[in-house]
Amino acid sequence: FECSSLPAGETISIPEYVQKMKAGQRDIYYLCAPSRQLAETSPYFESLKKSETEVLFCYEAYDELVLMQLQQFDKKSMTSVEKEMRAKGEEIVESEDSLKLTEQTDLTDWIKVTLGQKVAKVKTTSKLESHPCVVTVEEMAAARHFIKTQGSNFNEEQRYTILQPQFEMNPSHPLIKKLNELRTSNPTLAILVAEQMFANAMVSAGLVEDPRTMLKSMNDLLEKALEKH
Repeated sequence: FECSSLPAGETISIPEYVQKMKAGQRDIYYLCAPSRQLAETSPYFESLKKSETEVLFCYEAYDELVLMQLQQFDKKSMTSVEKEMRAKGEEIVESEDSLKLTEQTDLTDWIKVTLGQKVAKVKTTSKLESHPCVVTVEEMAAARHFIKTQGSNFNEEQRYTILQPQFEMNPSHPLIKKLNELRTSNPTLAILVAEQMFANAMVSAGLVEDPRTMLKSMNDLLEKALEKH
């Protein structure tokens, strides 16, 4: 596999990765993406990149399924970066650049009502920097495999019930802060923005079978945004 600490094209084996692990690290982290570029710019990679934790990059869907089934190697857990992000406890953080804690709580409650049955949970996270939001599910590899092989057998509501997506937001991101303002200044536009951000996060996670289904909502959002121009 390619590795986040190595130049593109250079590969490393799992035993070699284990030898290079930091003291106290108990997980072998991996990220599945279509390409190196998408892996390095993935929102799920941001927090581990910041802590300089090495991540294996796999570019084939079957690699991800194999690593998920492997579960352990040399008493170390095989952990997808998406699962690592979801596994962390509740994170409500306030900084100079972020929304206040009360604003974060109000916004997450509002988004949960707005998205309804599409999301199992909405929360803020400090793990994101350049991205406004992400979606996490319990087992991302299994979820992507389900969408590709069986997704068309279920309607949208059933798919969300099975996936149980968790929507996580970056309270310091300009888009999230603007969305919080729009809730009161332009509720209709705020709803369209929230729905589009969730849809974008689902596409980024590889959990949308056909992204073309998003075109209507994107056009509705653009129409509303351009009303005054």
